Amino acid sequence: MVPFYELQPSDISIIHNTREIKYRSHIHDQIEMIYVFDIGQHIEIDGKDYEIKKGQAALIFPNVVHTYYRNEFRNTDQIFVICAPSLFKGMFPDFTNFRPKSPVITDVDEAARLAFYEILSCTEFSEQLAWTMIILSRLMKKITLEHKGSAPVENLTKKIITYIGQNFRNDITLDLLAKEFSVSKYYISHTFSDKIKISLPNYLAFIRAEYAANQMRSTNDSITNICLDSGFSSQSTFNRAFKRIYCMTPREYKKNIGGLYKYE
Repeated sequence: MVPFYELQPSDISIIHNTREIKYRSHIHDQIEMIYVFDIGQHIEIDGKDYEIKKGQAALIFPNVVHTYYRNEFRNTDQIFVICAPSLFKGMFPDFTNFRPKSPVITDVDEAARLAFYEILSCTEFSEQLAWTMIILSRLMKKITLEHKGSAPVENLTKKIITYIGQNFRNDITLDLLAKEFSVSKYYISHTFSDKIKISLPNYLAFIRAEYAANQMRSTNDSITNICLDSGFSSQSTFNRAFKRIYCMTPREYKKNIGGLYKYE
């Protein structure tokens, strides 16, 4: 399955789960750190399957495709800390050109374990940042970095998805993508129909609607402003796309939304 580009609502997100999750294939610009307090979590990272067990962690670098899955429903206890690399500029090796040789850390030290516990109860950004820095620095000491290998043609689909995820609020067309990636617009169109299994307009509508839904959950901005900020050309286009994806109008969604949920 071709990954979608996930949008993060803030520079640091902390998610605590008490059951093993499943979440579709995705990429994002952030660093993602997972620690399992109890039981375990299955995950596919860059095409390889892992099970993170009790007392273990995983470190996922930006723009690495990953998928959470479960073989059976089971209770667990785990934390996800997702943070923007820009928070640590100059403090760590380049997250763009390097990858962990293995993303799973089996020997998490006591300082990192304590930090994962402590960050659960933090509500102030300054405290979250402090504990996140401790966690990341301790995990980085446990991994071996290697240069990221990249085959431009093989990775073109992922590059297109990443580009759209970073620029969807602007006008994006087949011609623009063809120029950006130095291929024909027919090749771009074929990539969407053959590999992504959705047309470019429908994919853009999905990404924009997801962003709009997140804005409605996390801000008090008007629906009109959210529509324009999300990259839709008109209110009517926004309403049609949103209702097709969420089975309700933006106004109904904003009225009934009960909270921000990331994982199933």
